[in-house]
Amino acid sequence: MKKFLIFIILFSFIKLHAQDTLPNFSASIISSEKVRISWTNPFLNCTQISVQKSYDSLRFFKTIFSPLSPELPQNGYIDYNFLIGIKIYYRILYIIDDANFFFSESKQATNINYIPIEKQTSEFFKNKPKPELLETIKKLDSLRTFNFKTKSTDGLIPLKKVITIYKRSFDSLYRIVDGQQFEKFRDSISTKTKDTLMYLENDFVILKPYVAKPLWKPSVQIFTTNRGYTLISLPKYKLNKYSVTFFDEFENELFKIKHIKSDKVFLEKSNFLHEGWFYFELYDDGKLIEKNKFFIAKDF
Repeated sequence: MKKFLIFIILFSFIKLHAQDTLPNFSASIISSEKVRISWTNPFLNCTQISVQKSYDSLRFFKTIFSPLSPELPQNGYIDYNFLIGIKIYYRILYIIDDANFFFSESKQATNINYIPIEKQTSEFFKNKPKPELLETIKKLDSLRTFNFKTKSTDGLIPLKKVITIYKRSFDSLYRIVDGQQFEKFRDSISTKTKDTLMYLENDFVILKPYVAKPLWKPSVQIFTTNRGYTLISLPKYKLNKYSVTFFDEFENELFKIKHIKSDKVFLEKSNFLHEGWFYFELYDDGKLIEKNKFFIAKDF
């Protein structure tokens, strides 16, 4: 009986450690529209875990799930907004002791019978009618370039190139137009408004409405120190329930701290991935008390 119990314990131990432990995780395709994100957490003092998703392997990550019990040794999440043929990347942010922040490397979901992304795309979009393709673009906010084709009496003829326009950020689809319509739209924006268009790819444009910027006043609660750290300074942290959310220059959410339990929290530059302006929203018990920005310099 003792030998049997020892075998069970050893088997469980080997199984646990054979799985990916943070910062490693697994992203497995379980159907044409589902991906399972799973991980093993070896940190008993883990206070927050966030699964993030992007269509770019380095930028534009957005939090899609945060478990209520981040300290659990094993956990996971199923992304129902997945579609084979689109490049989608996942990563995990985890926080230790409310002060130490770590990001995993980004990865694409795979399965045992993994097919290269280019082959998946050509098979998926084969003979699809235009309306279905446009709905797919709206649903996924795809960053790809598509050249659509349809049937005519003379056979297959190319349709006009489709351009996807977002407003302010990647989460707000504004409209989808062809090349000729986009020229008129672009001319109207440049001659009749102070708005600007940001061209990130040939068919991917962000409309940035003009907003008169007030004089910037640095925050006294979240700011960059002369040593390059971002400091969260909250002397009244014991009396209030503070939380903060950070955003990149395109207003995409980077990560959040749900409950700050220290008067000073230092964030390293590596948490923000690149130099430039970053934004934050500081809350007290769910109420917004400050919205501001800070600058991460390239060299300290």
